[in-house]
Amino acid sequence: MDNSQDTVITEENLREIVTASVKAALPSNPTAEQVKAIVVDALKNTRTPSRMEHEDRSAEIEYPISHRSGNLSIAEKQLLNVCMKKEQDADIPESMLKDADRRGLHAEKKFIERLGRKDFTAGGTGAGSDFMNFSLSSNLYQRLYLASELAQRMAAQEIQMPTNPFSLPLATTRPRFWSGVAEMAAPSGSNPGTARPVLTAQKLTGMVPYSDEADEDSIIAILPLLMKQLGDAAAEAYETAVINGDTLNGASGAMDVSGAAGDPVNMWDGIRKLALAQAALKVSLATGGISAANIGAMRKALGKWGVVPSALLIVAGTNGYNDLVLLPETLTAEKAGGRDAARIFTGRAPSLFGIDIVPSAHNREDLNASGVYDNSTTTKGSILMLHLPSWIPGVRRGFVAETWRDPRAGANYVVAAFRRAFIPMESLANTKAAVVGYNYSS
Repeated sequence: MDNSQDTVITEENLREIVTASVKAALPSNPTAEQVKAIVVDALKNTRTPSRMEHEDRSAEIEYPISHRSGNLSIAEKQLLNVCMKKEQDADIPESMLKDADRRGLHAEKKFIERLGRKDFTAGGTGAGSDFMNFSLSSNLYQRLYLASELAQRMAAQEIQMPTNPFSLPLATTRPRFWSGVAEMAAPSGSNPGTARPVLTAQKLTGMVPYSDEADEDSIIAILPLLMKQLGDAAAEAYETAVINGDTLNGASGAMDVSGAAGDPVNMWDGIRKLALAQAALKVSLATGGISAANIGAMRKALGKWGVVPSALLIVAGTNGYNDLVLLPETLTAEKAGGRDAARIFTGRAPSLFGIDIVPSAHNREDLNASGVYDNSTTTKGSILMLHLPSWIPGVRRGFVAETWRDPRAGANYVVAAFRRAFIPMESLANTKAAVVGYNYSS
């Protein structure tokens, strides 16, 4: 009997209501256990409503996946399933999968906002580690950006491609304003110029091997290593394509003579090729090498695209970055403007003339005097300066993982693939989106 539905319960009548409920429910000759159960039920039925309601958020909590060898995150469990040749989402509750996907999408947005911050690392508290416990695709996506500073800096320009290919209707020139236009008269026409740059996604695929003899427990032990290797390899492929891409790679007229079939540089024309194709965007560093004066000359070559330092980025190889660190203009505290900015104390070269510097091992330093690789003269380096807003990276699909077995080697491979595109907003024949410094001894 539930008296709570039709009687207002107060401290004064609570005992009376409970007693009546118990008497009404008691059978003849009840046992002690029956009496106890009836009393508990009566108390539940007469419980007064709580004055404070709390939202049930249990569905939002991402509990680890239980396993006999320990607890796995959603991403690790998905990767384990792939390695064990199961469906990626096998043995994972649907509610947890939906929650992981939701968290991953939300984290990716926050991730882009935080890219480039000094505290953003994979292991830093309150930094990259906050973003690692999501679905496998989101996990690898973020590891790619943690491994490539160049990709980080371009992330804010990314466009999610709803189709492939995807055309972007963009204005390339601004309308003109006129002075002295008479009242009620129309100014001269000045329609803005337009262009339709087309993003065409290309697939990047990487493989990490593991032995045929590896059992489930041993695979669990190396899951973090597998994810790191896949993320690092994805970053290397993407970064080298952005810098050194050449759709003619390996064919007649290619910029560099190297390049095997399937090399990431085949996917699109990268920054170095597009800049070398324009005489006005080539600055010889034969005299002086990497110096403050030559960096200034590169910036000058960008024209109006080089006015705002925060919109620019210098990309240097390992030797070139070391030369930037040792520049006398920024080496010591009295010249750099303080101990924290002096390279002799920090060992880093984060910026020069207000322009951020990004080191990249994929910025080639084995070129000839023309700024290309000919497999003969390999003693010259290159350095890039680009106007970031003039470049458009496209994202068509996140990471998809599966396995492949090579019976000849007795090995299995985790195969991860993602699809990207990369183009300048407008042809470098019309804009100065990047300049290349070349022909200096590296």
